[in-house]
Amino acid sequence: MLAITHVTIIDCTGAAAKPNSTVVIASGHITAVGPSDGVSIPAGARLVDGSGKFLIPGLWDMHGHLTDATEDAFPLLIMNGVTGVRDMGGDLAQIDRWRSEIENGTRVGPHIIRAGPFVDGPKEGVTNRLTVRTPGEARQAVRKLKADGVDFIKVHNALPPEAFFALMDEARKEHIPVAVHLPKGVSSAEASDAGVASLEHIETINESALWRKGATAKTVEQAVDENLGPAGQALFERFAKNGTWYVPTLVAYERGFVLWSNDPEALKPRLEVLRKQLTLVGMMRQSGVPIMAGSDFSDWGMVPGIDLHNELALLVEAGFTPLEALQAATLNPAKLLGKTDTFGTIQVGRVADLVLLDMNPLEDISHTRKIHAIVLGGKFFPLVSIRAQALQDASRR
Repeated sequence: MLAITHVTIIDCTGAAAKPNSTVVIASGHITAVGPSDGVSIPAGARLVDGSGKFLIPGLWDMHGHLTDATEDAFPLLIMNGVTGVRDMGGDLAQIDRWRSEIENGTRVGPHIIRAGPFVDGPKEGVTNRLTVRTPGEARQAVRKLKADGVDFIKVHNALPPEAFFALMDEARKEHIPVAVHLPKGVSSAEASDAGVASLEHIETINESALWRKGATAKTVEQAVDENLGPAGQALFERFAKNGTWYVPTLVAYERGFVLWSNDPEALKPRLEVLRKQLTLVGMMRQSGVPIMAGSDFSDWGMVPGIDLHNELALLVEAGFTPLEALQAATLNPAKLLGKTDTFGTIQVGRVADLVLLDMNPLEDISHTRKIHAIVLGGKFFPLVSIRAQALQDASRR
């Protein structure tokens, strides 16, 4: 048993922060939450004094690739307070081995919701794909992945349009959600109307403006400007009406297209596109589009855990309040996954995945980085212990 006392709780339900509170944890779940002078602490519970500290739910990165990031990602995720990951395409057998090790306690790592192999069109030199060319193959892929027990299906950008729509029809019949990196030739409006669970990457709506039937935009810059106007507003209202979630992965665009640029002439227009993409995400927020935080960590330069905090900062830059940014990594993932009774908030009955902070993230979202300790499934991990374990693991390899 564990009790964190005299802490300020930011429960991410939308309620105001609750100072001088106590959280009691037993058998991996939250059993009591309330004012410190009113919560009974069971005899023998480990006491953690949270005076001057702030408690938030564990964070979820809703767009990552564990296969590419390798097992080295696990300590980085946990030490950065990321207690859940939606894996967006990889080696299903390897991910399930890791997931089993985490569940049986032989490995410390996050909860994993996984898609298994991408469903994609023909591509050379890529792995972990189900290559689909026809509508029939698309339907077969859905049935195979459901039989394999995946949590959802991930579509990638080379899937032919006719195969995409067949896949969506079969996925509806099989009651399995689909996350989409927009295929070329399919508009984001068409994908939303087809019932996708989530659309990935902010740049894909701009690609959509180039690909859609009757498109007038000829460049990315023109496509961004189109989406900043009435066409984009109508599109975002459509997303909201359809219940289409969006994971913008702004940090992946910033790192891949802006921070890595050594060409001043190329950098200036990319910075302007990034600025406008922040505006687009702000427009989505204002239109009621549900947003989730994801970093797209993989093997190409994104840092697991750390870049989720960078994504939260970019959401605030886009116009989110710090609380809304936190909810994009806590409550909102739980909503998409249908697990609000399990994850996403600090309430009785939820799994005890928590992050103890030294500073208030509602004052400055960068304070989510000021981690003192992590509670994972009720187990208390001071940050120093996770770092030490990561170094020990690295020395063995």
